[in-house]
Parts: sequence; structure tokens; C-alpha cells
Amino acid sequence: MSEIGFSLPRPAQLRRFGRVFYPAGLRLQKALADYVSVEGRPDQLVILEHDPVFTLGRNATPADIHMSDDFLAAQGVSVHRTDRGGEVTYHGPGQIVAYPICNLRGGREDVGRLVRGLEEAMIRTAADFGVEAGRLKGAPGIWVETPRGPEKLGAIGLHLSRWISTHGIAFNVAPNLDHFRWITPCGFTDKGVCSLASLLGDGAPTWDQAADRLQAHLTEQLALDLQPSRPPSRSVSALTWRRGTAGPEILMMLRRPEHGLWWQSVTGMMEPGETPEQTAHRELMEETGLVGTLRPLGLSHSFWVDPSIVHFPDAEPRFNTEICFSMEAAPEAEVRLEPTEHSEYLWCGLDEAHARMKWEGSKAALQLLRSELQS
Repeated sequence: MSEIGFSLPRPAQLRRFGRVFYPAGLRLQKALADYVSVEGRPDQLVILEHDPVFTLGRNATPADIHMSDDFLAAQGVSVHRTDRGGEVTYHGPGQIVAYPICNLRGGREDVGRLVRGLEEAMIRTAADFGVEAGRLKGAPGIWVETPRGPEKLGAIGLHLSRWISTHGIAFNVAPNLDHFRWITPCGFTDKGVCSLASLLGDGAPTWDQAADRLQAHLTEQLALDLQPSRPPSRSVSALTWRRGTAGPEILMMLRRPEHGLWWQSVTGMMEPGETPEQTAHRELMEETGLVGTLRPLGLSHSFWVDPSIVHFPDAEPRFNTEICFSMEAAPEAEVRLEPTEHSEYLWCGLDEAHARMKWEGSKAALQLLRSELQS
């Protein structure tokens, strides 16, 4: 076992997702941090990919972001302030984000060892694909010496509270590097940012290939003894719309108080043996009585399931992965609302629907539908 990371094995569970919207990622981290804070429960290693987002650490200032809020919104990039260390950084598709949510009490109270272990895992992952990366004094993360000077391949930013770690690392496989030019990344004005794709071209690994290697090295460097974990449940959303006289209209339904009391379009859990499309058609019929043309939106995302909304028999956090569709209904079609889950419905324009939606996934699905309708 390397002396750079930890050597005392700890039981842990691996949670590997695809896309997780950043606010959902913050909720996910808090839930897991609360879970591991109880002695005897396993640490958590979370590997995922975020939507385009700039995150500001405790040392960041608004001047670290060079573009206006309106410009970023038009480009689909959101901004969030966080409690991690460091300045501003970027997360987005093509980047592996790993959150080691660990209880460091009981002999592992060594933040430096944790940081070095995380950096070493990224260095070894880069080496697996023929890239020589290393540390740079006074500059956390991992760096590659290029003809343009040192460029950052992997960033690190942690938060510790009562020896529970949250946040973690971001390793660049093939993100949009142009987005880094819109900020002062990690506070450096004289250094660049690179990715495996920018260094290796067509020889770069896929996100999953790189994630496999990073996962293995993180497990080794943090001395994690991986235990079984409950896989995410699966659900679908079917953003239901019709052509109105003033433009597209979205069907919004109000959940009853015992089901959360928020507005949404059609959603439902997949049953054993169903395809996502079959689930979507079944839920549409059961919740609204509507049929129509179902189209995939190309969006799948995962999130923590709040136990105050859905009750579970034990304390282990639960997660769900949702696959998103749109469904066009005929303008004259009658909605037959299933009354046990929703109390009322309305058809509304795209902007009003967006304002009524509570969750990031619903808003992202609506933006995809908006883009399709405008193209």
C-alpha cells in the first residue's frame, strides 16, 4: 500500500452515477456525510459527471468569473458558491468528478495524507494512458508540462467538518476547455488547463475507461474496502405538451401534500421487465389518460431520494436514475387526472412551466424541449 494515501483499511461503498445536476450533487453529499458521520457505517466514494457549472470556493471572488450572468445563462452554465476550499473552477460533461465522503476519525485525522492520496490517484490514472503528470509546489491538483507551460489536468477542493470530508476532485477527460477561459481557474492567471483529449487526441480514453482506472486508484490510495451497495432505482419523466394558440403548452400537475406538494409533468417508477418507453406510456395513461408521440430527450440523471418524501425501512441513502422523454398530445385531448397523487392540473406556456418546476432535471428537460421546438 502506498504511503502517500491511507494504509488503514476502511469499509466503503461505491456510488457511480452518470449525470448529476450540481444542486442535486450538493444534496447527495450532505445526505452521505450525515450517513457516514455515525460510527460503524461505511465511507462513500461517489463518481459522477456534472452539468456545466462554475463553483466558487471559499477564497473565490466574483471577479474570478469573466462573463456576465446573462451570457452564462445563454450558454447553459450555472454558478454556485460552495463551502469547499479554493477559488473558482469548472465542472461539466467530459470531466470525472469524484467525491470521497469519508469519516477520518479513529486514526485517519490527516488532511495532507488525504490530499496526497487523491492527487496520487489522478497521477496514476494519467500514467495509465501514457500521460506524465505530477504535483506543482504551491498549486494543488495535478499538472502536466506542455509546450505552453504547466497545465492543470486534475483539480482538488475539499471541505472537512468534524473530520467528515466532502467535495473532492475533478479529472479532465474531454470537457469543453473553452469554458475554463471564462474564469480564472483555481486563481491562476499564468497557467493553463488541459485534458486527456487535448493531450492525446484520438487516442484519449472514454469517460468510462478513465473512470474505471480512477476508481481503482482511489480505492487503493484511500484504502477502501468496497462493500455491496444498493443500486439506484429507475424512473422516467414524460414532459407532456400540446400545440396551443399562443404556442406550446406544458401539462403541469400539482402533487398532493402527502406526495410533496410541487408542480410536475408526468413521472413514474419503472417496473421489473419494462423498458423506459413502456414505463412512460403506462404512466401517461395512468396519470393523465393521454396518448401521443413519445420522444427521448437524450437526458438521464441521478439524484438522492429524500426520505422525508419517500420513507425507507433503514438509514442507507437511496438514489434514483431518471430517463427523460417528451410526449406531444393532441390539442383537443382530454386530461383524466388520477386523483390519488395529483390534485389539479393546468396547461401553461414554457416560461410559466419553468417557473413552477421544482427540480433541476425537470428544468433541464424543458430546456431541451424548448430547443427542439425552436430548431
